[in-house]
Amino acid sequence: MIDDEELEQRTYRLLNEAAHVYRGMPPAAALLRRTLDRLADPLRLAVAGPERGGKSTLVNALIGEDLAPVEPPLASVSYRDGTQPRAFTEDGRGTPYEMQMMREAQGLRLSPDGRTAGLPGGTRRAVVEWPSRVLRRTELIDTHLPLPRVFEEADAVLYVTPQLAEADLQFLQAARGVRGPSVFPVHTMVVLSFADATGGGRPDALLTAKQAARRRRREPRVGALCQDVLAVSPLIAQAGRTLRDDEFRAFSVLASLPRASADPCLLSTDRFTAADALRPVGAQQRVQLLQRFGLGGIRLAITLTRTGCKTPATLGERLQEHSGLKDLQASIAELFTARRAALRARSALTVLDHLLRTEQVPPAGKLLADLELLVAEAHEFRELRLLSALRSGRVNLPRETAIDAKMLLGGSGTSVGERLGMSPDASASDTWNAAHAAAERWRAQAQGRMLLPAQRRAAEVVLRSCDMVLARLDRMSAPAAPVRFADPTGPYA
Repeated sequence: MIDDEELEQRTYRLLNEAAHVYRGMPPAAALLRRTLDRLADPLRLAVAGPERGGKSTLVNALIGEDLAPVEPPLASVSYRDGTQPRAFTEDGRGTPYEMQMMREAQGLRLSPDGRTAGLPGGTRRAVVEWPSRVLRRTELIDTHLPLPRVFEEADAVLYVTPQLAEADLQFLQAARGVRGPSVFPVHTMVVLSFADATGGGRPDALLTAKQAARRRRREPRVGALCQDVLAVSPLIAQAGRTLRDDEFRAFSVLASLPRASADPCLLSTDRFTAADALRPVGAQQRVQLLQRFGLGGIRLAITLTRTGCKTPATLGERLQEHSGLKDLQASIAELFTARRAALRARSALTVLDHLLRTEQVPPAGKLLADLELLVAEAHEFRELRLLSALRSGRVNLPRETAIDAKMLLGGSGTSVGERLGMSPDASASDTWNAAHAAAERWRAQAQGRMLLPAQRRAAEVVLRSCDMVLARLDRMSAPAAPVRFADPTGPYA
């Protein structure tokens, strides 16, 4: 059983061994060099899915700025943190070619450099560097590439789709391998977009969409293909994150109008934009509000303003909350960002697994055996799967027990102190005692005769996490004490 630190270290050593074995094969050697370099990079989170599903709008909402390029159309745009705004494209060797970038109200306009005309694929891909706290630990990739290629290039994926149909499930199934690290779909989250349009955009559309997402995430087939399913309105989320003062003033005026005269104008887009409707707010501004918020977002903003949102900041926060963006950000933080070391390692091992099976050389057999052993011992993947099962309700534990399990599994952070719920100034002795108490508590749970099989398997995974904490404390030269490890049988699946 190994933790995230050892997983990353052993992955790095295994890639270096493979690089030595394949040093005489330039394509394989170049692939391994790129894979090694990526281990030190921020988490690469791709936003993928069917066309016109709201991907670019969701990227804007996550970053908190209107950046998605309006022109030219691109197959993929990566957003990275940078000291100053710039955009560029790269050739096959990674050489950057600058692109002119102009900020417009709807997004960025990128102008290709003349030297990019002869590059393979032209300027179908671009990299945008933008000073952003959100992008410091996570690189966002807005991509229209086929899903198999997306999974090859990203450490984690938000699969954005209007509804989770059979075709979507087949795409996700095809991306899940039958062996090795790709068996663990810990890197995928499904986002049901257009949540505000559920049921024809009725007033309770967002709530109905969230309830539908909760039902889908409990389905065994869906749970086997992704970590979570969430309903989000990218349009309302983006508008909430980038709410302008003039928009807030318009909503304040609309909210102050008598409901008897104002509410009928909110029943359709035609009524809302009619020249003789809602005269205190001009027709042109109402059209702009409709483009930015959608009719469902306008109704929601007016309702929130009527019921207590008295400042732009308050209204923006509430719009983000109702849109589902806050829930999505929490899931990304817990299941992706906090586990970026394990997800980067998983991506690297997936690349190596494919290379060893397709480019067979005499030493590849030993490397493949070492890789399979590493994956079998990687407890992080089982923790992520159990966190997902607890979040979705596929595994049910009593409330207090579930809270304890999520914390020990690293749901609030993966350091020893965060797993044990200890304050930063806790003594080594107190930390050691808390770790032992947690192990004993979950050993009793794992041996409980009244538990259902799924609950017992869950308890075994949490017990392994406790033992992992004890082993880490031992490595940190904590006071000498016997460390008992759980019987490594029946891993949670």
